[in-house]
Amino acid sequence: MIKRFIDVGIAVANLEAAALTYSAVLGVAPRMLSHTNYAYHGLKGERFYLSNATISLVASDDPRSTIAKFIQARGEGVNHLTLEVTNIQEDIVRLAQQGVEFLTEKPLDFLQGKVIFAHPRSLYGIQIAFVQANSGVDLLKQPPA
Repeated sequence: MIKRFIDVGIAVANLEAAALTYSAVLGVAPRMLSHTNYAYHGLKGERFYLSNATISLVASDDPRSTIAKFIQARGEGVNHLTLEVTNIQEDIVRLAQQGVEFLTEKPLDFLQGKVIFAHPRSLYGIQIAFVQANSGVDLLKQPPA
């Protein structure tokens, strides 16, 4: 079951420039994300924690990465939306029954939980990340430095 909206992921070519722009617009300093925050290798990013959602800037120096390929094909912009789910295994079954296709067969592990990405062709051009947080993790709360 969908628990709540978490994040808008924005693919950017120049992470530093994008972070400066978004920081000025939002009036919030971003939190640097390490590679362990991502299910896919070669990604880096910064996240802005707002009161009830986050905005993540995602970039890569690796031209073979998913983000670099996205930017090459579509340009910079919204890459995905993230929704938190209560039981990722049950939701994969339920969503597949509704016609949702996934980019991987199984959820991928990352630092804060598990994630599976819906293929954009099954959701009208939007890639949605379905995330189940590890026990005790609040995806909307900025972790301690």
